[in-house]
Amino acid sequence: MPDDGWDGILDTGETVLWQGQPDPAPDWSEFRVKDALFGLVYSGVALFWIAAALGQVPGSSFMGIVLPLFGLPFLLVGLRKAGADIFWHAYMRRHTWYSLTNRRAFVATDLFGRKQLDAYPINPGTVLDLDDGQPGHIWFATDFIKTSQGSRRRRIGFTHLSDSRTVYNLMRQMQRDLT
Repeated sequence: MPDDGWDGILDTGETVLWQGQPDPAPDWSEFRVKDALFGLVYSGVALFWIAAALGQVPGSSFMGIVLPLFGLPFLLVGLRKAGADIFWHAYMRRHTWYSLTNRRAFVATDLFGRKQLDAYPINPGTVLDLDDGQPGHIWFATDFIKTSQGSRRRRIGFTHLSDSRTVYNLMRQMQRDLT
């Protein structure tokens, strides 16, 4: 019988081997000072636009409300360039959970009340890549996401783990047990 919460999800004979959560701390490894400075200036110009537009149209007319809103996309782009993605990714990790069974790897998210559970089979042919750092990452699947230029490959795995080598060894043992 599956552990509590796994009824209807796990197959017969499937058991949970490990559960964990990524480190929710901001990951500053991708922070670039030059990008952050550009983003702050860009955001400042957007804020100036919004403030100026608020003062241009008197009263509560339609244009007095709509005109400042044209600055919001520029503000968001500037904040993203300034490093807001670092905090967004930390927020996403805080709402992500990982599980490993003797057959599959699960990635569960709960963002703004939208729950999602993705399962990835782990078998002897699954390529496992370990980025052994602190925190570490284990990659075990890929998918493609659409972009304006077509699509790009995205790696899927257990990221930002403090015990990545232990989990990786558990996955390798699981693969050996399946042969």
